[in-house]
Amino acid sequence: TFANATAGVALEVDEGSRLGGGHPAIHVAPAALAVAEDVGADGRRLLESLIAGYEICSRLGSATTPRSNVHSHGTWGTIGTAVAVAKLAGLDEAGVRSVINLSASMSPANTWTTALQGATIRNAYPGRSGLDGILAVDLHRAGFTGLPDAPSDVYGTILADRFEPERALEGLGGPLRIEQNYFKLYACCRYNHFALDALLPMARAGRVRVADVERVTVTTIPFGPRMARPDPTSMLGAKFSIPYAVAAALTLGRADVSAFVEPALDDPAIRDLAARVEVRADPDMSPRRADQPTARVEMTLKDGRVLTGVTSVVRGDFESPVPAAEVVEKFLALASAPLG
Repeated sequence: TFANATAGVALEVDEGSRLGGGHPAIHVAPAALAVAEDVGADGRRLLESLIAGYEICSRLGSATTPRSNVHSHGTWGTIGTAVAVAKLAGLDEAGVRSVINLSASMSPANTWTTALQGATIRNAYPGRSGLDGILAVDLHRAGFTGLPDAPSDVYGTILADRFEPERALEGLGGPLRIEQNYFKLYACCRYNHFALDALLPMARAGRVRVADVERVTVTTIPFGPRMARPDPTSMLGAKFSIPYAVAAALTLGRADVSAFVEPALDDPAIRDLAARVEVRADPDMSPRRADQPTARVEMTLKDGRVLTGVTSVVRGDFESPVPAAEVVEKFLALASAPLG
């Protein structure tokens, strides 16, 4: 569980839930696979546990407005892991409720600081919460008791600015949350994707050459300026830098894993362009909404022209889906070298 969750985050292959915020599957799938193998569960039980864990933690994410420096990796994901494992253990409704409350009180308090500074302990967040989610089921079996409403206690008083339980029930009975996810098509933080989706169509259409760019202005969600460091010193730091991601995508024409490691990381052309990328915030932009822009990119060229690109819902979202072959292509690109 720990190894797969950590590896998935390190390569930014974790999908996500725009409706709930964060990345449910990276908290649910590694533990579900490991425990299902351990108990000899069949495919149906594995899928039921995965779907249930995903549904619960995505909905709790919908109810949570995290504090500004709380990284959602590992927080309510602990509950997602615990629910999946509880389902595989065959617990009844009362048992699952108990496990939800136990695991909520074990939620890690993780910050954005490690990601923004490129410290790879950040990659261990979902691995750690996965271990705690499994432990919650063991504690339930051992007779440990939790609060009657631990999510409201933990998220309502410590990890979040607001916790609104009624929002967790919105749309219940409709499409499953696992059917309303997004897939990451770029190997970096989701908050970079808004700018990249506005930028890359212009670059690929041949409308701009890197040598012609004077400066780039990215207007995006309020969190954006925190990701404005132009000179990251590590792969992880580069994945959380809007200026670097924009410069690398413009220079290389792509934003896959190779864009965030050597030799790209020390490419003088990328570094030079990143220093000329400005990041601004628009308080009306939100990563959870689909009815307004999430990024506006303006490229000022040396001849005085200004090219503009705008993104609302990013490609790969359930409201802007891509062909399945594109997701498979990403998998093969990542898996072929180590697996053959």
